[in-house]
Amino acid sequence: MHVIIDRWECKFLSKIEKQWILVYGRRKTGKTWLLRRCSKWSVYVTVTRDGACIVDDRGQGIRVVGLRECIDHAISMLKKPGHLVVVDEFQRLPEKYWELIASVGWEAESGLQLCGSSLSIVDKVFERGSPLLGLLTPFKVDIASLEDTIASLANALSSAWEAVAWSIIARDPWILRHINLQGEPWEVLASEAVRLLPAARGLLGEIFEEEGRSLTRTYDAVLRLLAKGYWRASDIALRLYEAGLTEDPSPSSATGILGVLEKIGLVEKVPLWRTRGSRRYYRHRSSLLALLYSLSDEVDELGVEPSPETVKSRYGVELAFNIGEMMARAKGLARGYSVQGAKDIDIVRLDKKGRALWGYEVNMGSMNAREAREVADWIHSLGIAHAGVITLKESPKEPLAIDEIMDAEAIVELAKKLAEERRASPRENII
Repeated sequence: MHVIIDRWECKFLSKIEKQWILVYGRRKTGKTWLLRRCSKWSVYVTVTRDGACIVDDRGQGIRVVGLRECIDHAISMLKKPGHLVVVDEFQRLPEKYWELIASVGWEAESGLQLCGSSLSIVDKVFERGSPLLGLLTPFKVDIASLEDTIASLANALSSAWEAVAWSIIARDPWILRHINLQGEPWEVLASEAVRLLPAARGLLGEIFEEEGRSLTRTYDAVLRLLAKGYWRASDIALRLYEAGLTEDPSPSSATGILGVLEKIGLVEKVPLWRTRGSRRYYRHRSSLLALLYSLSDEVDELGVEPSPETVKSRYGVELAFNIGEMMARAKGLARGYSVQGAKDIDIVRLDKKGRALWGYEVNMGSMNAREAREVADWIHSLGIAHAGVITLKESPKEPLAIDEIMDAEAIVELAKKLAEERRASPRENII
C-alpha cells in the first residue's frame, strides 16, 4: 500500500511563485518531495556532494553541469519574468556563489526557493554580512503535522483506530517506503527493528554530517537515554558522567548537548506544569526515531527481535505527546505535560501565563465509566478546571462529569478540521 501524506506545506508552496524563500529543516522531513511535487518550478537544481549540479529544466530533460554553469543558468532564469528556480541541497553550495545569486536579488523578475537540509544554514544566510540577508524569508519543514498525517491515513486505512495509531510513526515520511501500514504498528516495528535500525542510524549520521558535526558517542548516548525514558537534564548528565562521556555531572553539561540536538531538530522540550525539580521535559522530536532507538540494546547487544509488548508500552507515551501537540493547537494553547509522582497528566493545555486550563488522560485501549470518573476527579483535585479522556478504542458512553471524551473517530474528525483550517491560511505558518 502506497500512502501519501497530504501536507499543508504543499498548499503553501503551490502559492509561492515570485517570492524568494529559504526552505530548511532536518534531513528526511520531505522537503525535496514537497518542492518537486508542489512548487511550480521552471528549473530544479540539485547541488551534489562532489561539487556539481543536476539541472532539471521542466520538460527539457536533466543534465549534470559544473557549479558555475549551473548558477549562471539559474541567474539567467531569475532575470526573466514568469519563472521559479529551486536550488536544492543549498548548504553544499560554496558561499562564493552566494554573491552571484544576491546580485540579481533586487531586480529579479522570477521567484527563488533555496532548500537546505542543515538547520545551521539559516544562521549563515541571515547573519550580518551575508549577501543574501534581506532577500529571503525562512520557511521550516518539520516532520509532517499530526493532523495532516491522521487525515491522510484515514482516507487510506480501514478504520479510525488504524489512522491514529499509525500516524505516530508515519509523521516521518521516509518510513512509508519501508513498511506496510497493516496490523498493529508496535508489532510491525518489533518485527522490522533489525532492518530499520541501520536506516535510522544512517539518517542520524547524515543529519550530523550536514551540520558539520559527527555523531559522537556522547550525542548517541543522549539519544539512547531519551529513548529509554530519561527526560531530566540532571539525570542525563549523571548517566553521561558515570559512563565517562563528560567531566562534569551537573545538569548544565547535559543542557548544552540537548541544546545542540534541539537545534539540529532531533530533540524538543515540552513545558512542565507543577513538576517537582523540573521545568522542561526533553524528548525525541521524532517518535519513530525514539521507538527505534529504544530497541537498539535488544537488537545490538542481545541479538534478539524485540517483544511487541515492549514497543507497545513506549508507544503509549509517544501517542500522548503527539495528540497533546495537536490538542494544544486546536485551542490555540501551549502544550504541556506534568509528572505527579508515579503518575503523569498525559496532556496539559497551558495559557500564555503557564496556567493549566485542561488536563487529559490518553489510553490506547478502552476506558469504562468508573475509570473515566476517577481520572476526572484526580485531574480536578490538582486544580485544573477542565478534564478530558482520550481513548483509541471504546469510550464511556453514559453521561459523565467530564468536559471532553474523545475516541479514535473524534480524533480523526478533529484532525480533518485542523488540516482544513491550516490549508485555508497556509501563509500564517511561515516562520
